[in-house]
Amino acid sequence: MRLLQCYGHRRWVCLWVVFSMLFVVACGSDEPARGPATSGVPTAPQQATPPAAAPPQVIEVTLSFIEPRFRPERVLLQVGVPVQFKLTSADTRHTFVVEPLGIDVEVPQKSLNETVTTQVVTPQQAGTFRVFCRLHGRLPMEGTVEVTAPGTTGN
Repeated sequence: MRLLQCYGHRRWVCLWVVFSMLFVVACGSDEPARGPATSGVPTAPQQATPPAAAPPQVIEVTLSFIEPRFRPERVLLQVGVPVQFKLTSADTRHTFVVEPLGIDVEVPQKSLNETVTTQVVTPQQAGTFRVFCRLHGRLPMEGTVEVTAPGTTGN
């Protein structure tokens, strides 16, 4: 008994150190949580992970100086549907501008054998928007982008 009384304070110090180390190890673990313990109480259903965003619709447009136009001359889009334009020149250098969608790109000559792909844009409002070439605006070299509300079709 005398041994326990003499070393009693050391025993408490040792127990305190051991519990402190266990606490630090338990709280500082880098391992991912293994999930909640089941308690027999039903839990709220997990929210489904949203699906990955669909790739944008890619619309190919050819620009032509000889017969000043865009092919197709009219492009149909829907509000909320992401889109990219893949642009090719049939002859010379052009620009492709759709101001309401924030598109203004230069399209190189056909002899360079290049295409340009615009950034992805998602129309937010319905309407008919002018497409034009700044370099050949006097011809006029124009087209249209028609954006419709979901569930409707253009004429």
